[in-house]
Amino acid sequence: MDQSTQYRAAMFDGQADLSWIRQGWRGLRLYGRRARAAIMADDVVIKAAMIARADELLNLLTGILDDTQPAGLGPALMTIYSALRFALLRANIENNIDALDDFEAALAILDRDLISSSESTIAA
Repeated sequence: MDQSTQYRAAMFDGQADLSWIRQGWRGLRLYGRRARAAIMADDVVIKAAMIARADELLNLLTGILDDTQPAGLGPALMTIYSALRFALLRANIENNIDALDDFEAALAILDRDLISSSESTIAA
């Protein structure tokens, strides 16, 4: 067991599974919606706090990725998380609501696709 696998297993009292990732995505969506509301209310303190929380959660989600297999889920999610981080940066620097809408849409698609793939795996 390599060091990153041991780290993930210790963090989750066993192997991290998709349910952990899904809860993380839902947390990101919540922070994104709160940041969007704060931008609309011209509340820079709440906006900054919500974006910082989202960034911290992305750090955590990135830390649990298994990137040892090049064609696996880990490297694909790493690319997606980088794009999500860029959307957060745009939202924070430019007070860009469209960036947060993109952030929300991407996470909604991930969540929906995860449900679809999980249900098809259970059915099979």
